[in-house]
Amino acid sequence: MAVKQTKIILRLDPSYKKCPSCGEVNVLRRSRTKNIFESFLRFTGIYKMYRCRKCNWRGPLSTIVITMQSVKNAIGFAFFLLIIYFLIGIVIKEYK
Repeated sequence: MAVKQTKIILRLDPSYKKCPSCGEVNVLRRSRTKNIFESFLRFTGIYKMYRCRKCNWRGPLSTIVITMQSVKNAIGFAFFLLIIYFLIGIVIKEYK
């Protein structure tokens, strides 16, 4: 039996997205960090710095996409943890 694997968070390359300023597609390219704040954003792995080739816009874009399936998976996992928490509490009370 094959186990279905689902990704909770998807990684995305924002360079194929639209520019937030001018709206052109496929004009974004990676940009170097210029200060400590931008370096911290890059270090977290969530945001990376991009620059538009057309309008020279520069800023951080997220590399993570949260899908509806990932939200469902997270809610299911939280529900599962809640049930386990209560079951362990019942077992501990019985054997005190």
